[in-house]
Amino acid sequence: MLVDVAETYSTVFAPELFVLLCALLLIGYEWQTGMDRPLGGLAARLGVLGLAWVVAFAVYQGLPLVVGTLPEWGPDATGSVGLAVGMGVLWVVWRQRDWGDRLSTFAALLVAVTIPHLLVTPFWDVSSHVLYAVVPAGYLTAVESRFAPLTVVATGMVFARPLAGAHTWPQSVGGLLLGVACLGALRLMLSSQRPSTNGL
Repeated sequence: MLVDVAETYSTVFAPELFVLLCALLLIGYEWQTGMDRPLGGLAARLGVLGLAWVVAFAVYQGLPLVVGTLPEWGPDATGSVGLAVGMGVLWVVWRQRDWGDRLSTFAALLVAVTIPHLLVTPFWDVSSHVLYAVVPAGYLTAVESRFAPLTVVATGMVFARPLAGAHTWPQSVGGLLLGVACLGALRLMLSSQRPSTNGL
């Protein structure tokens, strides 16, 4: 029974779904707290998010077709690449449209965290489910404390992955540590620059 619960938890809060939820929350937060709030602007933002997700899934599904048989860690890597490409699309559009700093920083952070994940994964398959739960939840909580319940999801994922048999405990904790390290690096980088509205 515990395995079934852990598997369901891992599916419901899979990286692509949890990152999407966090992006939606952040778009709503930025739009709500902005000075100019036309509904057309919100629709445009949601449309770009939808486009980014289509691109992310196309990369995720297409890479295995291009490279052929993947090693055991391959699905985590192709998922990370797809997510990074989708977040790259968001970052470019947000910067070009000048739609605010929070979502563009969120997107850049997720692209940045993909780099060490891809470098580590062939040697040690740290949990991407944990990583892509910790980073979005931590960032949103830093932006606005009312998003703190998202950290419960991230904490739950640390336990869910080993209980589901998808990762070992060290791989799950490794995803947590990598996520916390990336959030810490962003915080240091932002604090060394000018005062920021990004929340970290």
